[in-house]
Order: sequence, then structure tokens, then C-alpha cells
Amino acid sequence: MDNKERAALIKRYRKDAKNEKLPQDVRNEYLDRAVKLEQDAYDESPKMGMAKGGAVKKNPTKKMAYGGTMKMAKGGAVMKANCGASVPSSNGKK
Repeated sequence: MDNKERAALIKRYRKDAKNEKLPQDVRNEYLDRAVKLEQDAYDESPKMGMAKGGAVKKNPTKKMAYGGTMKMAKGGAVMKANCGASVPSSNGKK
């Protein structure tokens, strides 16, 4: 079973478990099946090692969002260091 099929089954089981017209035992069974599929997917996935203290090791290939160029200005407004706009700002004039 590939991940898309597994995800669709999990989604369907969780949706069916919310149906209050079904008996509680049946809803619990749907939740158990969803958890079982999720656990199987976790067991099949490659494991990331854990660092001392339980923190996840950094992946050196991932970069920060926005390249780490965002800074805070006075008053908490966010300014981009290099927004790449080719048109000068209007300074509030219309």
C-alpha cells in the first residue's frame, strides 16, 4: 500500500469515527484501524537519529524560510532586508 492510499484510508476511518449514528464500539474500531495504519507507516519510514537530550539532529540540507533575511524593526513591524521591489514606494501618497 502506498502513502496516498494509506492516507486516504486513514482520512476515511477518522471521518467515519465521527459519525454519531454508529455505535461507540464501531467508532472505536475505526479509530483503532486508523492508528494501526499510522503506526505501520511510522515503522516503515526511515528514522532520524536523536541528539543528546532528545533534540532532533539538524538537517544541514534544509535552509531557513526567507533565507534568514527578515529582521524586526521598532514597534514590531517586519521589514525585509532585500524585498526585490523594482518600483519605489509611494510613501503613502496616492
